[in-house]
Amino acid sequence: MRISTLLICSALLLVFSSCNRDTIPPAVTVTEPAYDGKNIQFGDVFFVEFEAVDDAEDGGLWRVELRGADGITPKTAQAGLWAGASTGNLIVAFALDASSWPTGPMTLAVVADDAAGNRAAVFRDLNYTAAADLPEVIVALTSEADGSGTLVRTDANGGELEDWTGLPGSTKLTYSDGVIALADDAEAAVHLVDWETGEVANAWSDPTVAGVPPHIKALHPLGVQAGFIVAHSGGVVAINPTGNLLFERFSEAPWVPIDVRFDGTICIVWERNEATDNHRLRSWDFQTGGTGPIVALANAPEGWAVVGQQDGGTLGNICMLDETDGLTLVNTTTGGLSDLCPLLGSGSMDLAPYGSVGIDGSEALFLRGDNLCRQSMAPVSSGSQWPVEGQVHSMRALASGGVEFTRVVSGGLELWRWDAAGTTPELVFSGIGLNTLDVVIVNE
Repeated sequence: MRISTLLICSALLLVFSSCNRDTIPPAVTVTEPAYDGKNIQFGDVFFVEFEAVDDAEDGGLWRVELRGADGITPKTAQAGLWAGASTGNLIVAFALDASSWPTGPMTLAVVADDAAGNRAAVFRDLNYTAAADLPEVIVALTSEADGSGTLVRTDANGGELEDWTGLPGSTKLTYSDGVIALADDAEAAVHLVDWETGEVANAWSDPTVAGVPPHIKALHPLGVQAGFIVAHSGGVVAINPTGNLLFERFSEAPWVPIDVRFDGTICIVWERNEATDNHRLRSWDFQTGGTGPIVALANAPEGWAVVGQQDGGTLGNICMLDETDGLTLVNTTTGGLSDLCPLLGSGSMDLAPYGSVGIDGSEALFLRGDNLCRQSMAPVSSGSQWPVEGQVHSMRALASGGVEFTRVVSGGLELWRWDAAGTTPELVFSGIGLNTLDVVIVNE
C-alpha cells in the first residue's frame, strides 16, 4: 500500500511539472536591418539591432549569425546572454573584413533560446560585396589659387573620372554612405557633396563659432551609423548624410576640442583649456546620452589612440601618448589612469596631435622620429617599427581595424595601408599631387 501511494504521488508530480513547463519560445524582433536586400560590403562595420522577449523571468541565450549563400553555414557569429523577461534593445556590431568571403547573398539570423530550451529565430537576406569586387576611387582634395577646392578623382583600375571643381575651400575630407564631407575652416562649416553628382547638396555650420581658425578641428565618419562626427570650436556634433543633427555636446569656455573618436558607441572628446594648457577627456554614450566622468590628464599629450579591444591586464580603452612620459592608458568608464611604459622608438612626434591612431583595436600606431611605430598593449613593451622614407602627411583609422596614411616623396604623395593583421604597410596608390590637402578612398 505504501509503495502504491508513492507511485501515485510521483505520477501526479510529473503531471503537474509537465503542465508548468515553459513551452513558449521568446519573441524576437529585428529592427536593423529593417528590410531584406540591404547592401553591405567589405570593410563596413555592420550593426544589427534586435529585441528578444521571453515570458519567463529567468531569461536565456541569444545568438546572431551571418550565413553564406546556402543560408545555413555561419560565416561569423556573436553570442550573448540576457537575464529576465526582456533583453531590451541589443545592438551587435560585425566588422566585415573577411577577405575570403565571396560576393553574393548572405542571411542574417538572430536566434534566441530561453532557459527552458525553446527557440525562436528571425532572418534577413543581405547582399554582400567582397573586397576584390569593390571599385576603388582615390579622391584627393586640393586647394586652388582662387580659394576654391577641387576633388581630383582617380579610378584605381585606370578609368578616367571627371574632377569636381569650384567647391568650397576646405582642409579635410571624409566619406560616408554616398556623401563626401568637406571641412571648411573659413566658414566654420561642413559641406556635403553628393557622390553621384559632385554637387554640394547640404551643409552644417557651427552656430557658436569664435576665436581663430581652424574652426573645424576634426572630421571623421560617424561609424555607429551613416554620417559624420565633427569637432569644432564650440564642441562636437554628429550629423547624418543630409546634414541633420543627430547628437550635440558643447564645450565650456575656455575648453576647446582637439579631436573626437569613438570606442564602440562611446563618443570621446579630447579637450584643451586655452587659458592654462590643461588637457582632459570627456565621453558620452551616443545612443543613451549617458555621460562618463571627466578625466583630467597630467600633461599635454602628443597623440592618442582608441584601444577598446585590448586585453593587456590593465583596464582602459584610450591610450594617451607623450614623448617623455610614455603611454598612459585611460578607462573612460571609471576615469582611471594607468601609466604603462615608454613609447617605442625615439625622436619627436612631429604630426602631433594627429599623428597617431588605434590599429586592430588593441594597439597604438604613431609617427615618432623617422619611424612609424606600432605598439601593443599586451605586453606594452612589444611592437614593431617601420622606417619612413619621405614625410608622413596624414593618418586615418579604418572601420576594418587597419590604418591608411599618406607620405610625401619626390614624385608626389603616396597612399599606404597598414592592415590590422599586416606586419608592414603596403602601397595602395602613388602619383597624388603635392598640392593635396587630404585623401580618401571611396568604395562604391
